Amino acid sequence: MTTLVLGATGFIGSAVMNQLISRDGNAAIGFVRTENAAEQLSRYGIAAAIGDINDSASLRGAMSQASTVICCVSYVGDDEQQCVHVNQHGIRNVASVAAAVGVERLLYVSTAAVYGPGPFRDLPVDGAPLKPHSPASRTRALAEQFVRDAGGLVIRPHLVYGTGDRWFLPTLTRIVSRLDSIIDDGNAVLSVVDVDLLARSIHTLSTEQQFRYGSTLHVNEPAPRTVIDVLEHHARETNWTLPQNSIPRADAVNAAAQLGLDMHQIDMISLDHWFRSRLY
Repeated sequence: MTTLVLGATGFIGSAVMNQLISRDGNAAIGFVRTENAAEQLSRYGIAAAIGDINDSASLRGAMSQASTVICCVSYVGDDEQQCVHVNQHGIRNVASVAAAVGVERLLYVSTAAVYGPGPFRDLPVDGAPLKPHSPASRTRALAEQFVRDAGGLVIRPHLVYGTGDRWFLPTLTRIVSRLDSIIDDGNAVLSVVDVDLLARSIHTLSTEQQFRYGSTLHVNEPAPRTVIDVLEHHARETNWTLPQNSIPRADAVNAAAQLGLDMHQIDMISLDHWFRSRLY
C-alpha cells in the first residue's frame, strides 16, 4: 500500500509522515510545493512529489501512485481569497482528482471550528449545525462536504499542540500575557490533542479494514482539559511565566478591544469547547 500525504512538511502532515515511515510495510510519498521541501523529505529517505493542490496535473501524477491519500493541507489565516483558493477550490480539486484516478481511501484533516464559537459540552459529531465564524472555518466546512461526497473520511480535531505548534499554545499564552490574567480561574474546558497522537489515529483510520467512507469523526484526547491545566503544564515545560491574576470573562471581553485581541480568541479560552472524541 502506498500512501500520499498532501502537505507533508506542515505541522500535522509531518507528524503523519513520521507515523508512516516508522511502520514496516508502508510506502509513503510526500506531496509538497517547493524543491526545498522535497529536499527536506529526501534527507530522510522519503519520496516526494512537487505540485500544488490547485494544479490538477501535478495532483493526478502523484495520486496515480497511491491507494490512500491523506490531505493535511489547510490555510488558517484571515485572507479570505487565500481561504477560498486553498480550502475551497484546492480541496474540491483534491476530491475530484482522487475520484477520477480511483484513489481507494481519501482522508481530510479539518477542524471542529466549523461548528462556530460555542460553548459546546460533550458534543457528538454533527450534534450541532455548522456555524463557522471565520473565512478559514467557512471554507473548510465546504471542503468537508467535497471530501464526503467523494467517499472520503473527514477528521475533526479541535486544538492541536506539540512539536511545531505555531497557533494554539502561542495564541493562548499571548492572550493571557496581554491580559496579565487568566479568565475565570482557567476553568473553561477544551478538547485538545497532541499532534503525534492525532497522527497515530490518522494512520490507524487510513488502514482500518472497514474504512469509514463518507463519514466524519472527532479525533481528540477522550478527556477534555481545563485551560488552567494546559497553561500550568506549558509553564512547567518552558520558561513562560503564568500570571497569577484571574478576571471574569466580562472583564476580558471589555479589555479585548483596547488590547487588540480578537473576540473569537477570547471565546476560545473562556468558553467550553468539548467535543465527544476518541483516539484510534
